[in-house]
Amino acid sequence: MIRAAERPTGVAPRVSMGMPVRNGEAYLEQALQSLVKQTFPDFELLISDNASTDRTQSICLDYASMDRRIRYHRNPVNVGYCRNQNSVIEASTGEFFLLTHHDDVRGPEYVSRTLEVLDADPSTVVCYTTTRDIDEHGMELPREDPPLRWGSADLRARFRDVIRMDHICEPDFGLTRLHVLRQTRLHGDYADSDRVLLAELALRGPFHQIPECLFFRRAHAQQSTAIAPDRQSRTVWFNPAHAGKLLFPHFRELREYLAAIHRAPISALDRAWCDAALLRWVIDNRRRLIGDLEFAARQLLRPLYRAVLRRTA
Repeated sequence: MIRAAERPTGVAPRVSMGMPVRNGEAYLEQALQSLVKQTFPDFELLISDNASTDRTQSICLDYASMDRRIRYHRNPVNVGYCRNQNSVIEASTGEFFLLTHHDDVRGPEYVSRTLEVLDADPSTVVCYTTTRDIDEHGMELPREDPPLRWGSADLRARFRDVIRMDHICEPDFGLTRLHVLRQTRLHGDYADSDRVLLAELALRGPFHQIPECLFFRRAHAQQSTAIAPDRQSRTVWFNPAHAGKLLFPHFRELREYLAAIHRAPISALDRAWCDAALLRWVIDNRRRLIGDLEFAARQLLRPLYRAVLRRTA
């Protein structure tokens, strides 16, 4: 096994880790420690700092100075979560990619165990482990995972379960074949784009879950779902250029599912089946779709309502 210090110049590592971060000082060092202590050493860690205003830059530079496997880049302005996240994928040079966040923690054998699975089965697209939720202090939180068929050989079963709205998209943080990931449109600039990305990956091959907890997902007051609790505000968080615009995030998600199906290298029969599965998705999520329309209506009518109030005041 080639260690980072022994790797010849110009030889790519097997694994690329990518960490998009903005103002992550509270948990960043613990996350970085869990990555540099991986038992599989042949990796690069790409950090893209999205114009942080706290100690994120100094923490990252300290680690980069101590470990030459770490490459640090800082955006001069906030480019949004989507663009920042995709930048670490685009800059990766390894055979496999692992998305990491500044507030999560990995067990030391995460990379080695998931890599063993991908090396043993070329048909597997993503390998991830069981997840444990933790709070700000690292204490375990209760969670319940629905039964999902992401490891099925049947792409229809995989697709139908990935597009469900009752699961957290943990395989998005699993070890992924980079060449397959690059066949997709990566993460989109809208809420739930991670679910669409996983659906597109699932159309290209099964996922594998290792039944051992090596991933610790942190829940805290500054995570995206806390600071942007609804789909519209989260879409602006993904891309600040959306601010002030009429947004239809669930309709966008539906459109992107359709596009993913028709990009995938699957049979015409499977494509038609997946299109039909989206009709079921529309029925199941009709309230969310209606919510998009109601939100847009309120946005349109609010200026008129204020104008009426001013005239009657």
